[in-house]
Parts: sequence; structure tokens; C-alpha cells
Amino acid sequence: MQDRKLWTTIAAPLLLMLLTSAIANAQQTTMPPRTQDRPLQDRIDSMERAQRDEWQKPDQVVKALGLKNGDIVADIGAGSGYFSRRLAQAMAPDGKVYAVDVAADILAYLNERAGREGLHNIATIVSRPDDPMLPANSVDLAFFCDTTHHIGQRVHFYRKLSPALKQHARIAIVDYPPDSPHAPHKPEQLVPRSQVIHEAEQAGFTFVRDFQFLPYHYFLIFEKK
Repeated sequence: MQDRKLWTTIAAPLLLMLLTSAIANAQQTTMPPRTQDRPLQDRIDSMERAQRDEWQKPDQVVKALGLKNGDIVADIGAGSGYFSRRLAQAMAPDGKVYAVDVAADILAYLNERAGREGLHNIATIVSRPDDPMLPANSVDLAFFCDTTHHIGQRVHFYRKLSPALKQHARIAIVDYPPDSPHAPHKPEQLVPRSQVIHEAEQAGFTFVRDFQFLPYHYFLIFEKK
């Protein structure tokens, strides 16, 4: 009986650790529901909710990127502009944000809100699911937040993105791992950190940094070779 108790004491935590590891390192096998299929106001309310600041830490994320006046950033999957507006402020007055999204309706909202807030250095681009549609050799940083799990062919997408990036430009990827306790999608619909790194490297980018201050996301930096 004592041996059985000892085995239970040792085995239960070990099995939990193995299960957690398996979830965290599993490949994405299915796509999440398309964000653009939800009503516009639902998307805006979700992206702009005040509680998001507590765990997304947007000001800290922008500071970590080390942006300067005159930089050009592409916010891929910009949505309502939650990050686009902050990025624009960080690079003012001479910097610029390309706010890229497949949904024209939410970019119209972003344009209207940026105008109200006096942000005139944001340009919106209605992209294709497989192509960000950015000008060649125009971008210092491509920023993805909660976006990569919605991109079906990421290696192809990164390769389409590459000509828009200047020499030694960076990619920043912030997203939920499959085992995140706050994730809005099923584990199999999310992209684990290891898969993100493998796919970016396969597309020709070098993994250079891993920020770990976000409670529910990974935050990875890559550089164009």
C-alpha cells in the first residue's frame, strides 16, 4: 500500500508534466474560426476591451521593440488598431505604421479612430490571406499579435513578406501557446512556440530573442538574414 501511495505521489505530477509538454509542443492541426466572420462591433469590443491592457502589456511590448522616430512598422492583422496606434505614437513624428488586415470594415474603423486621435502616420492596407501586400523594401519591423494562428500557410506568407522588409529588418511574433490558460481557441488551433521558430527559420529568418514578461503569450523576435 505504501509503494502504491509513493507511485501515485510520483506518477501523477509526472503525467501532468508530460501532458502539459505534449500540448505545448503539438503542431497546429486545425484553423480557428475566421475573425472577420464575426460582427464588426463584436470584434471592436473584444480587441479594445480595457482588461486587455492588464495581460497584453502593450506599452511594455512597444518599449521592448526599441522603436525610434522614423522607423516603419507593418502591423500584420492590425484589427482595430490596438497596437497600430501605440506603434504610431512610438515612432512619431516621422515614423509610419502600415496597418494590414484582410477585413476592410475594421480598417475603416481604425482609420476613423486614428483621425479622431490625431494619428496621421497610419496607412491601412487591405491584404490577402496569403500576402500582406506591402511595398518592397519598406519595413523595419513586421509585428504580429494574435495573428499567426489565423494564417494558413505561414512559411509561404513569411516568404511573401520578405521582399517588403529592409536588410536586417525584424519580425516580432506575439501569440498564445496551446497551453495558455487565457487562449480564446482550442489547443489544436494554436501554434506552439517551437513551430513558430521552425517555420520562420524555414522561411529564411533568424531567431534572435525571446521576451518572457507576458503571462499568456510568447513574444519572439526574428531577423531577416
